[in-house]
Amino acid sequence: MGRDRRIVTDMTTVAGVQLTRVDDEADLREWFDVGAASVTHDRPGDPARSWAGLVSELTRPWPGRDVERWLARRDGEAVAALRLALPNRDNLSSALVECEVAPARRRRGLGRALLAHAADRARAHDRTRLIVEVRAGGPGDVLMRALGARPALRDQRRRLPLPPADPDALAALEAAAVAASVGYTLVGWTGATPDEHVDDIARLTAQMSTDAPFDDLHWEPETYDADRIREADAAFVSHGMVPLVTAVRVGADGPLVAYSTLFHRAETPWHAGQGDTLVESAHRGHRLGMRVKLANLTRLREYAPQVTAVDTWNADSNPWMVSINEAMGFRPYDAWTEWELDLV
Repeated sequence: MGRDRRIVTDMTTVAGVQLTRVDDEADLREWFDVGAASVTHDRPGDPARSWAGLVSELTRPWPGRDVERWLARRDGEAVAALRLALPNRDNLSSALVECEVAPARRRRGLGRALLAHAADRARAHDRTRLIVEVRAGGPGDVLMRALGARPALRDQRRRLPLPPADPDALAALEAAAVAASVGYTLVGWTGATPDEHVDDIARLTAQMSTDAPFDDLHWEPETYDADRIREADAAFVSHGMVPLVTAVRVGADGPLVAYSTLFHRAETPWHAGQGDTLVESAHRGHRLGMRVKLANLTRLREYAPQVTAVDTWNADSNPWMVSINEAMGFRPYDAWTEWELDLV
């Protein structure tokens, strides 16, 4: 990537664009406004960006990642925003990048300039690759191809409208799942993980980083313990996110072997997002994935009956979870690609 740059601690110029490390509220507000305008323009059906959530993230950062935010200005005007996330416990060779360019300032080299700076910062942290997720068919796709990045993982977002269009069909799915999973017991909670389940949830969460399809994406196994789960729970509370979890255990008091998580924000009352869903390999074939997802959907509707849409993402190479979601009524909404860009 060709660039004209002068590196300073918290300010640099890349291809005529001034980038400033965000470290005060005025810069943060401009950084947020650029990203919010970009999301509103590109994805008007999405929940709006949350200023309160961003401020809370500064107070209690997400565990396991360091984050740099950079604001791009051209002729003094805020025109683009860069977020660089650096895993600090696992996947230490990767950096995760989000670039947002103001809609009226696109196709002027800003995305290329931001990625050039992201590459410089990643190298400074001894990272060997950037991972950039972009919406398929958009300008990000064109840029990543131009930079020689590799499409490593393709996935699709699906959306479930609520209330369900066919509640009888969901009831039939639930009855079939219950019949296929005799000998397992449902448990569930809203909010922080109960003490009795935290070790099991740590074990299952770690398995998500090995069992979920990653295709050609270079992503290493993650390590979780009770402390890391507690850190995540505290971050959810701080950021205004309420987890709703349904799990199944073996018998009446055995270990948890499957779980599914949904998230709800009070400031976005109409929307919920799907988190992890996992069934341990030794317990697959009993429709436990369907059972926990349907039970958790019931939990959500009781907790937040005002929700009218639930979003989930699935890799194209995960037909098992896609089939569950499609049977529940989730329908394709948009497609995404995770690109890798080597830095060595």
